Formats: sequence, structure tokens, C-alpha cells
Amino acid sequence: MNKLTLIVPALLILSGCKSTDISRAVKDGINGAINSASSTTNQAIMPSSSKTYTTTEEKIYTYKAEKESRDFGNISLAKTAVNPTKQTRVLINQCLHPRVGEVKCEAYMHEISPEGWIVDSQNNKIYLEKRSRYNDKVVPAGNYYMKVKTKGVAKESYAVGDITIMPFVTNYVDITFE
Repeated sequence: MNKLTLIVPALLILSGCKSTDISRAVKDGINGAINSASSTTNQAIMPSSSKTYTTTEEKIYTYKAEKESRDFGNISLAKTAVNPTKQTRVLINQCLHPRVGEVKCEAYMHEISPEGWIVDSQNNKIYLEKRSRYNDKVVPAGNYYMKVKTKGVAKESYAVGDITIMPFVTNYVDITFE
């Protein structure tokens, strides 16, 4: 009987609370925890609802010998291999889009001078594309600024960055788009 006398008043008290009262109490408890944490660490903790995101669109012209505001994607030298002619050659080994997989691409390499400037000359830009075979070019060894874009994908993606071409071997370049 003692148990029943304790359970009945507890049920009456709980049934009298509204669900909005419970949620308000939970929110107040969370806000109190956030405020106490921010006052002890001297850092502002912002609720997730106050985050803002902005996107900006930047048009990239791969054929223009000009630096972009930042590097896009990843351009890396995957490997080098000796070739029978002992010439400096470059070819695109693979172009990967993170949400599509392997894609076709086209690229322009712009030579970088020893002083660090991009050489802006019609004769100095080198066009490359990823085809099934015979897509290598003979080039002078050195530093290049490379701009690559996808081909055959509904939404164009770009990769931009520096690459160093090694002398007297075939240079295989891997590209991952952003």
C-alpha cells in the first residue's frame, strides 16, 4: 500500500507537466551548460543555427597564363619512367573526380621562369589531354603552372597548381579535381 501512495502523486505531478515545459527545461539546461562553458574558457560558443555559408564562383581559363586566387584540386607527379629516346616527356596518367571516378580532361602547362613568373607567350603553353594512347608530349624539364578541366562531365571541374617535370624521363601526372 505504501508503494501505491507514492506512485499515484508522482503520476499526477508528471501528468500535469506539458511537453513544452519539458522541452523548455531541457533547452534552459543546455543553454546554461553552454554559458558556463564559455565563461570558463573565455571563448564564444555559437549555436549551430547561427552558421552561415557563402559560395563564390570563380571562372578559370585554362589557356591563360595567369595565377588563380588559390590552387584547386591536386596535381602530382605519380611516377617517372625511362623512355627509349631519353627525352623529357610528360603525359596525363589519370584524371579523377571525387564523385564521378575517372574522367577525360584537358590541360595547359605554362612554364615558370627561374624568377618565379609565369611565362606568358603563345609558344610556351603546352596542351595535354587524357586519351587512350599516344598522349605524351616532349617538353623542356622544369617548373610549370598547370591548369586542368574535365571533359565530358555535365558540370566542369578544375585542378590548378604547380608541377616539376623531371629531365630525360617520361613524367606521369595524376590529377584529382576539386
